[in-house]
Amino acid sequence: MAAQGTRITQVEPTDPLFVHPSDNPAQPLVSNVFTRENYDGWKRSVSITLSARHKLAFIDGSYECPAATSPLYSL
Repeated sequence: MAAQGTRITQVEPTDPLFVHPSDNPAQPLVSNVFTRENYDGWKRSVSITLSARHKLAFIDGSYECPAATSPLYSL
């Protein structure tokens, strides 16, 4: 949700900017720790996790930063 004046913009759950109430920055995304030997499996686990949370767009570059005049810019 982004407030602009008295107007509130709703962010859809499928939008990468949406933060679910159960999202916790201290919670690990995947259980296996990254090492050089397990890169392929680790990458796959991270990709699946970020895709399920609709956050993969931040990593692959497909999500563009909203314009400075957009109510979503502050998010």
